[in-house]
Order: sequence, then structure tokens, then C-alpha cells
Amino acid sequence: MNRTWNLILAVLLGLVPAAAVAAEPAGFWSFEPLRSQVPDVAGNRWCRNAVDRFVLVEIRRQGLAPVGTASRERLLRRLSLDLLGLPPTAEQRSMFLADNGPGAWDRLVDRLLSNPHFGERWGRHWLDVVRFAESYGFEHDLDNLNAFHFRDFVIRAFNDDLPFDRFVRWQLAGDELKPENPLSRMATGFLAAGVRNADIAKVRVEQERYDELDDLASTVGTAFLGLSIGCARCHDHKYDPISREEYYRFVATFERTIRGEVELSTAPTMAAGLRKVLVAGEGLKPLARVYNPGPPFYEKTWLLRRGDVRLKEREVQPGFLDVLMPVGATPNDWRQAEIETGQSTYRRSRMAAWITDVDHGAGNLLARVIVNRLWQHHFGRGLVATPNDFGERGERPSHPELLDWLASELLRSGWQLKPIHRLLVGSATYRQAVLSEGATEADAGIFRGRPVRRLEAEAIRDSLLALGDRFDRRQFGPGTLVERQPRRSVYFRVKRSQPVPLISLFDGPDTLQATATRSVTTVSPQALALFNGGAVREAAESFARVVLATTRRSPAAGVRRVFGDALGREPTVSEYEEALAFLEAQQVEYIESQDREPREISDQSLVVWLRADGLTEGPVERWRDHRPGATAVEFLPLGQRRPVVKKDATPKQRSSVKFGPGATVLKAADHPSLNLGTGDFTISVVFRLDPGSKGGHQILGKDSFPGSGGDYTGYFFHEQKGKLRFSTRNRRGGQGQQNYLDSHGAIVKGRWHRATAVRRRQLLRLFLDNAVRVDRELREPAPTNTDAAVGLKLGLIDESLSGAFHGEIAEVRIYRRAMESNEVRQLHRLLGSYYLTARPIDPLELALADLCQAIFCLNEFIYVE
Repeated sequence: MNRTWNLILAVLLGLVPAAAVAAEPAGFWSFEPLRSQVPDVAGNRWCRNAVDRFVLVEIRRQGLAPVGTASRERLLRRLSLDLLGLPPTAEQRSMFLADNGPGAWDRLVDRLLSNPHFGERWGRHWLDVVRFAESYGFEHDLDNLNAFHFRDFVIRAFNDDLPFDRFVRWQLAGDELKPENPLSRMATGFLAAGVRNADIAKVRVEQERYDELDDLASTVGTAFLGLSIGCARCHDHKYDPISREEYYRFVATFERTIRGEVELSTAPTMAAGLRKVLVAGEGLKPLARVYNPGPPFYEKTWLLRRGDVRLKEREVQPGFLDVLMPVGATPNDWRQAEIETGQSTYRRSRMAAWITDVDHGAGNLLARVIVNRLWQHHFGRGLVATPNDFGERGERPSHPELLDWLASELLRSGWQLKPIHRLLVGSATYRQAVLSEGATEADAGIFRGRPVRRLEAEAIRDSLLALGDRFDRRQFGPGTLVERQPRRSVYFRVKRSQPVPLISLFDGPDTLQATATRSVTTVSPQALALFNGGAVREAAESFARVVLATTRRSPAAGVRRVFGDALGREPTVSEYEEALAFLEAQQVEYIESQDREPREISDQSLVVWLRADGLTEGPVERWRDHRPGATAVEFLPLGQRRPVVKKDATPKQRSSVKFGPGATVLKAADHPSLNLGTGDFTISVVFRLDPGSKGGHQILGKDSFPGSGGDYTGYFFHEQKGKLRFSTRNRRGGQGQQNYLDSHGAIVKGRWHRATAVRRRQLLRLFLDNAVRVDRELREPAPTNTDAAVGLKLGLIDESLSGAFHGEIAEVRIYRRAMESNEVRQLHRLLGSYYLTARPIDPLELALADLCQAIFCLNEFIYVE
């Protein structure tokens, strides 16, 4: 080993040619053959399987003893969240706690490993590693709406326990190995999942291609081999035996591999039928670029000085890493003549064979890397604490013999991962309790005691969903960016420039490069999101409905159900008593508020009050304030087309003004009462989108945006992508304030919505529908003067007719003061009683929802022992 590293140092100093770096056996631990001898541990009654013997040796070496077993309730919650990313259901809990026979734990493990949610949970871990996204990044961040099939393949592969060597080979070369198999073709989405610049300067085309190839080589290196291959792009690797020559040989393997779309049967995942799927391979029609497409690939790969395409030294041929090959071996040694019959170069299939070859290739290292990842996610840290770096700069394994034994067990199992999961979660090491006293600095490294771990962002959100009555368990298919969609978080569409806020807030993965270990931050917005977030409140209300339906409306039984389902345990005596007292107090508050009839809020600050009731049915010629003697603001048709007055078919028979389809706009002349300046205000509107309308509805606005560039200012309500935006802005020459307040709550077509925007001393607040809490708030960075020398428009927000409103408006109010939150709630109750056929509030349900949300805010809910 000393000789090898002396040679590497000599290369770095320029004393010997680079080829010598990998010409000698490295002798480094991660490149050595596997050793699989289990230690013999005297007095090992604590041990449940061979895993524990390795761990116990290290614990004893520190002069310590292992920690006792956690309670069955804690273990059930731990295992369910580890394997499924979901809390155990009431049925799972009762079944396991009632099973006191031998093998109860093994039966539980088998049930969870066969659960379809297992693939969603563990597939998400793999998507982190391979930097999966469904958009390409850079300035345009173009979407590929057919990229989700790779995610579906990964989920299916984990559920079916596809042997890991085949899983790897298909991702590298599924099109060459099994071209007739839709899943193997979907698997090549791995090669297409990285960033891709769609707008390239002409002089940058070739450099961008090398950047794409670098992304492929680097990701293959870190994901499969735990090696930072990309560090050798500009110079010989400073620490690991990888030369610059080897790097470019490795890159040449992907020389002609490009992204493209093909039609495949999606029967193995979604449903029968042909659909376009994003894949990678050779001979595909390349994806379009916005500008300067250039050739899809170059037919030669050059060794570049400092990674610069202007500094080509010599052409290189495809190759692998010498340190993981026999002396004198070439890629042709892994040639598979039986498949090499088509038009492809079959370079990737040779790499796939080499990387999974245990006898002569990189298979031993591949096995070490993946079992380390499994250990990492079950125990909080890997046996190698740097899962993406098994090189010189990475951490040394804390238990090298255990790592090798697990890798050997993986090979003996035929590369199937579920037997390794069974070994790990079946161990006494896994079932240890949290170390409450006698902790030492060595505990984490020797896996003594159980660390308390925060759940990942997806598991937090999915737990909220799973407890309620809205959880959609459908698997596979296209994703969405709608934050309140009721499916698991793995089915969000992953757009690099637009992460889902809750996922991002709780440290979602970096989609630009492989994420081996997510960071865990603790910041105040996380607590505020749980305490005030609209999605969390919806989850609490949904959970409360489930609890009421299953406990026959018994507060006592409800409290026990909330604790059991959300925290996996019974409440203590004091918690039980405090929760009951809280429910009673909240019910009294809701009953008293229900008894108080909402009163009309009309004072001198109300400067505009439009109501459709009282208008004559038919086309609208004018709509003015309905109050006698009110300010002379009247809205007249803008253009030839008119909105029309219609009666609602409900028993309330209320009128509304129907706008669209097409531009049917009402506009008022500029008036002092509508110029709100930098002052406080309240603007409220009752509206409904037409069920058959398209998106992008401009509801109302006094904004002077001309359609392109220039100066513009004003305020407006605008629906887009199922959310409601309220904005104040004042832009001069592209500079100035532009304050966008986008709702958490969803805007649903065909449903009446009540929306109120309030500004108080630069703080903007948005309320929706029942207005129990603020939906969203935003502080203007500086006072924003919204006065625009244009009129207020209904059915439009600015001076361009594009995006005009298609729906109905029933009422509009503008106050020249900021309403208090309780006044907004009162106003929304009044508007609801007037326009909606709403069921009376249920004080117990609302109180129970408050309790559920309080439980969601506990550390115990988002952390697992």
C-alpha cells in the first residue's frame, strides 16, 4: 500500500506518467476482496443474529454494554416509519400488540416489507442518490412531463425486490440488455435525470456536452461505487487511484448516449397502453433545445487539459477504473456477444457487466456501497459515515468486518435487498432503546443505543396525510406541483426551480447532484409551518373526522385515538386530563361563537360595496355601489361584450355576475376612493371559477402592467395553477417592489370562494373561505404605493385582455382600513351564510382538530425513537 501511494504522490509531482497511478494494486480497504467471518462472542445472550456479534465486539472494546430493548409500541412506530415512511395504522397496532407468540416481530417485518408503500419509501432514498428531477435546471428549467416513469420503475423495483445487480445494470444499459422489456427501458431514465442546458451559446455547445458527460460519470461513481470520479476531470485525483486518463476513458463509455423519448407499454406500472417515456440510449431522436442545439453527441472523446474543450490533448477509448480491474484487462473482457447484435456500441452494457462483476470487476465495492446505504437509513448513519465517498478522503468504516459480511450476505441472497433489511431490523442492535443515561462520545460510532432522528420532509407530510380521510393511496403516474394533493410526497413533480415549500422547508434533497445524506436543520419557519400552515390545518381537520367516526364522538376515546394513531402510544394520565380539558374549553369557545350571529361590517371606511343581488337579469350595462348615496364609483363594460347576471340554482337563489368565456370586463374610471397608496386597506371578493374554464383567471385588479416591460403599479387578485395570488407592486424601469402573496389553500373550479386581502403597516395577509386562520402573510420590504392612473377592473387585472376571468363574482368590498382577524372571520361567516349552503359548525370536531394540530406540533410527532 505504501508503494502505491508513493507512486500517486510521484504522479502528482510530475515524476512519473499518470498511467502508473492505477497500474499497481491499491491495497486500500474498499478495493480489497470481501471478508465474511463472523466473530465468536462469549456470553452473547443479547445477540439476536450475526449483526449483533459484530456490534457487541465494538461495544465491549469500549468497556460498555448494549442498551436494553425499546417498548413494543416504540418499536412498532420505529419500524413502520423506517420501512413505509408512515405511522402504523390502528389495525396494525392492535394486531402487533396482541401477537405475543414467538416470531411476532418477524411476522410484522414480513407484513411491512410486502406492503406496497415500502417501494415508495425506499425508492425515495434512491431518487436522492441519483439526483432525480423532472425538469432540466438552468435559466429555462424546462419540464419533461415523461420523466416520472423512472420514478415509477424505482418504486416497482424495490417492491418486487428486483436483484440489485440487475437494478444497476438496467439503469446503465437496460436498452442494450433487455430492449423488449418496458421496465428495463424506463430504468435508463437514470441516465437522463440530470441537468440539461436548453439554451447554449454557440461557442459553448461542445463544452456543454462534456459537462453532461461529467454529470453522468460523476453520478455513476458516487451512486454505485462511492467514488468521486469527477475529481479527476481536470487533474489526476489527488487522493484516490484515478487518473485523468481513466476519467476520460470512463466518460467515453457514454460518448454516444443521449436523452430521448420512446413509446413504451406502461402496464408494469400505471396501466396498459403506450405512453411516451423519457429514456437514454444510442440512436434516439434527441430532445429539442431552445437555442443552438448543436450535434447530440461527438464521435470522439478527447482527454482535455483542465477540462477545457479548447485544450484537447489526445483521443481516448472507453475504459473503466484500473484499480477495480485485473492487470491488462480491457472493456472487451466484459463483452456479451449474445446481446451485441444491434446498432448500439454496447459500451454501457460492458460497463454494467463490469460494475456488477464480483470476481474481476467492481462488484464487491458495489455491494459494500449499497449495504452501507441500507444501514445508514435504518440506523441514522452508515457504517461508512460518508456514503458517497469510499475513497481516501472518506471516513473509514466503523465496523469493516460487519460491512464486508453484510456485502457477502447480499451476494449469497442473489443480490436481493429485502433479506438484508430483515437482518438489520431483526437485530438486537436495531431494537435498542434510546440511551437515556450513561451516554458517551463513542456511542454513535459503535451503534450503542438508539439515536432520536427527525423524519424526512416526505415522511412528515405523508404521516399527516395518512392519519386523515383524504389520503390517496394510488401508485404511479404523473406527479403534480399542487402542495395539497392527497397522494404521497414521492408523487410530487420534481421541478428544480420550484421545490414544494413544505418539502424544502424540512430539508428536501438537492436535485442538482447526488444526495447521500440529507442535512437536518432546526429553524423557526418549520415550527410556524406546523402551527399556522394551511396544509397542516387541513390534515388536522381530516384526522379529527376520522377520530370522530371511529370513537362514536366520545371525547375520552378520541383523545386515546389521537395519541395512539399520531404518536403510537397511550397518553399519560396528565396528558389525558389536559387534553380533555382542552377539548372542553375549545368547544365552549366554538359554541359561543356559533351563538353570536355574524353582524354586518359596514362603516365609513367601506368605500366600495358591490352586490349582484338587485341587478336586473341579463347583460350588465353598469354595476354600481348598491348603497343609497354611496360614492359615485360605477363599473361599465370595457369593449362590446357584456358579462351577464344570473341566478344561482340553489335554494338561496342568489345572483352573481357571470364573466366569460372570452374577455367580458367591467371597468370603473379612476377614482380617489380606489387609490389606496401605501395605506392600510381590506379588499374582499366572493367568486367562483367556471367548471369548464382553463387556468389563469384574472379576478379583479387596479394594475397598470402594459403587457411587456416598462413601469407598472397597482394591486390585484389572480388565480393561477389552483392557487390565489394577491399582489401589491410598484415597478419603475424594472426596479421596485413586487409583492406576491400566493395562497396555501386550493382554488377549486365550480366552488364558491371567499377571499380577503388585508394590509396593515406593510404586512399583507390573505384569508380564504372559513378564515379560521390566516392562509398566507408577507411583509412588504418597503412601503408600496399602489396608486395607478388606471381604473379598477372586474374580470381583469391590468391593461391586457389576456387571461380575462371566466367565472362569477357575487360581491366585492373595499375598506380603507385594515380589518382585525376576528373581523375577517366574522365577514367570511356572514358571506358564507349569505351565499353558501354551509353545514353548521361542529364544536367537538373543531375542538378535536385543534387538539390534532397541537399534537402535530410536538417534537414527538416529527421525531422517531
